[in-house]
This record gives sequence, C-alpha cells and structure tokens, in this order.
Amino acid sequence: MSDGLVETLRSCYVAQMKEALQEGSGRLAESLFMRRGKRIEQNYIRRIFKRILLRAGLRDMRVHDLRHACASLLLSVGASPVYAQEHLGHSTIQMTVDIYGHLIPGSNREAVNRLDAHPAAPCHKQEGARC
Repeated sequence: MSDGLVETLRSCYVAQMKEALQEGSGRLAESLFMRRGKRIEQNYIRRIFKRILLRAGLRDMRVHDLRHACASLLLSVGASPVYAQEHLGHSTIQMTVDIYGHLIPGSNREAVNRLDAHPAAPCHKQEGARC
C-alpha cells in the first residue's frame, strides 16, 4: 500500500475507535471494515462499489478488477516485475510475467535491440556485410 493509503486507513480506523468510545458501547471495532458493530458483508461492499462506479460514470467492473488495474499501473510506470509479484502475492515471477509482461514498458524493444549488438548477429557491423 502507498503511504497515503496507509494514512487514510489509519485515520478511518482512529475515527471508528473514537466513535465506539463516544457511544460507550465498550466494544471497539475488530476491523476497519465494520458497520454498526458487525463485519461488512461482501455483497454490501459490491453494492456500494457499483453505486460509486455509476455515479462516477465508469463502466461496470468487479472489485477484483481493481487488483488488475493496480498491477497494470505499477508496471506501466516502471515498477519492477519482482515488486509487482510480491505486491500481488503471486507464488512465482513467471505467473506475474505471464499475466502482465506485455505491460512492462519497452522491455521487448530493448531486448530485441540488444540482439543487434551481439557478436553472433549475422550482420554485426562487418564491413561490407550483406544482410
């Protein structure tokens, strides 16, 4: 998580704790994702998420699609595939590269261009060489 997200979640949790103390219920939230003293159900989160998408004028998507969006954005701004693997919790780097490898900027072009400089390249800067 980014530092900004950690701070936002921490602020939300502190606000929930203060609210619980003010209510005098003596019961503090076990999790940030509590509502009226109970854990928030997945279907409730999905309904709220759908409402947010609709109000924002965004296409319908699953909450899980945000995971793919995050990974795609990380790689497109230059984060290492190893970091993305760790962030996503993939068991192997191969899994990450298989799914998101096409998003690593310039990686294919750089690899192909390195072939031109390789001594075994058929036309490797030899005078009069014909390709």
